[in-house]
Amino acid sequence: MKILPVLFVVLLSGVVRAGAQRLSARTDSLQQLLAKSRPDTNRVRLLTLLAWNRTDDNPLLAVEYGQQSLALARQLSFKPGECRALLMMGWAFLRSGNYPTAVQTHLQARKLAESISYQGGIVHADNGLGYAHLEQGNYALALRYFFRATALAQKIHDDVLLAPIPGNIGYAYLQTNQLDSALYYTQWGYALDQRLHDWHSEIGDLSILGDIKARQNDEAAARAFYQKSITRAQGMPVSYALCRSYLGLARLARTRGQINLASTYAQQALQASKKGGYAKGVSEASGYLAAIYAAQGNSTQAYTFLAAASTIRDSLFSQAKVMQVQALNFSEQLRQLELGEQRKRAQVELRQRLLQAALAGVLLLAGLGYLLISRRHLRREVEFAAERQRLIRQRAVAVLAAEEKERQRVGAELHDGVGQLLSATKMNLLALEHRVDLVTATHRELFANALQYLDESVREVRSISHNLLPTALLQAGLMPAVKNLLSNIAKIDSQLQVRMQVFGVEQGRLDVLVEAVLFRAIQEAIQNILKHAQATEIEVQLIQTEQELTVMIEDNGVGYNVAATSHLAGVGLQNISTRMAYLGGRADFDAVPGRGTTVTLVVPTQQSKGHQHEVPVHEMGANAAS
Repeated sequence: MKILPVLFVVLLSGVVRAGAQRLSARTDSLQQLLAKSRPDTNRVRLLTLLAWNRTDDNPLLAVEYGQQSLALARQLSFKPGECRALLMMGWAFLRSGNYPTAVQTHLQARKLAESISYQGGIVHADNGLGYAHLEQGNYALALRYFFRATALAQKIHDDVLLAPIPGNIGYAYLQTNQLDSALYYTQWGYALDQRLHDWHSEIGDLSILGDIKARQNDEAAARAFYQKSITRAQGMPVSYALCRSYLGLARLARTRGQINLASTYAQQALQASKKGGYAKGVSEASGYLAAIYAAQGNSTQAYTFLAAASTIRDSLFSQAKVMQVQALNFSEQLRQLELGEQRKRAQVELRQRLLQAALAGVLLLAGLGYLLISRRHLRREVEFAAERQRLIRQRAVAVLAAEEKERQRVGAELHDGVGQLLSATKMNLLALEHRVDLVTATHRELFANALQYLDESVREVRSISHNLLPTALLQAGLMPAVKNLLSNIAKIDSQLQVRMQVFGVEQGRLDVLVEAVLFRAIQEAIQNILKHAQATEIEVQLIQTEQELTVMIEDNGVGYNVAATSHLAGVGLQNISTRMAYLGGRADFDAVPGRGTTVTLVVPTQQSKGHQHEVPVHEMGANAAS
């Protein structure tokens, strides 16, 4: 039983290695194996082999074997066996002339072969579909199927599957009178037949080559091909090839005027078609015989022969009727199978939808649970973050307050301590000037320089003290302190134009810490302008709304590239940003090379909106002494 798969491939491809092996011997051997087989996949293969073995000589019996093979394959869920059974039945329907059912069967086989990735089944199905359309005269569609089968067989490198296809292509080109293409493809197929010892395909290709040579008026070559085909066909179920070869010889004999010989060949073609149940061959052979007798003026013989041929056709017609009933039953089986598959697909789809709905429900519940847990977790995270921010802000405020307090202490120490000592030192030096005679010019110059340096030291200490402890800020608030700062700058550099504008800032005080931090940031920004900007104009704007206080410091200096220098920002700019962050605000720096710089400081506040105040430059200069 292990030899069955190999035997299936050999017989299915039509390989016959010895002419002594006869049809009856093969059939007897297969039937003996079938009698001993069990209802398994090997039995499916045996039934398929028997169907293929009887396709040419008894298509009706071939269909019966094919149906048994198909039923068992479906029972065993043996998809490859089901596909092969369909292919064999398709070829049996082809030989009987039932082309519509043959097409339907091959299409079903191809669909199944595609679903199980059975490449050989696809090649067989396309070849069968092409042959069905070829027999019906639809040559363009036939060639399309043949070429598709050829491409796939070459792709999978299977010459056994490829061997019978080029001859079919050649026969299609022959019917359209494209003799060069017909000869090329048929010779290609014939070469494959000889290399693979595929006698079944070789017999058909020889008869086609004979037809081609006859069309090319090469009678000797045509006769040789026909006779070789007939010789090869001895003991082989190839009625279609025998009919074609005998009719070819009949035409050649009639062309030479050998009417009796032509009649003999035509009768042999008729007998071969009758024996193989080849309906198309019976019709062609009987028609050719009637034409011969009619041409001789022997109407009696023509009528007698046509009557006999009619009887044969009636017998074949009865057989075709039985085949048609089987085809109808088979078509109903296919339809029921398709309906069953549709019901199965519908049930599977329904189960999938129910499963998807259940899964969606589970996911929805899981999502809701996750959202509830996430919301609770997020609320705790927000509370923790708020508490952390409160502590950070509290610590930052404490740091700023301590820093400002230390500034005030250092400023007071400088003013009250160092400043008083320097003033006392100056008074002692002036008193000493009246008690000591400075007789030389050098002594008087040194004494004058000492007094000058002492005065500069007093002014420097006073300036540092005022910067650390601005009196205007402590006494009047942010706006007067900024105004005083700008006035002093205007007095120092008369070429620098300084403007200040105030919008919505109330006369009342802001939070002391906010005022101090903002003043230090403004002071730092202006110092940067004086050091680096090379500006001729400075404008400061204080804008207060219900939500925030905004300070804008603009200059028309050289500017810089913010994006290119953001990672290189100096300590001053970093200090400004850090201080604004401590207050819960922000610092923005907008600069363009050659177009100046704008520093924007924003801090939150709950101060109510006031009126706009603008302080002209000349007033700042006039108030500088205050």
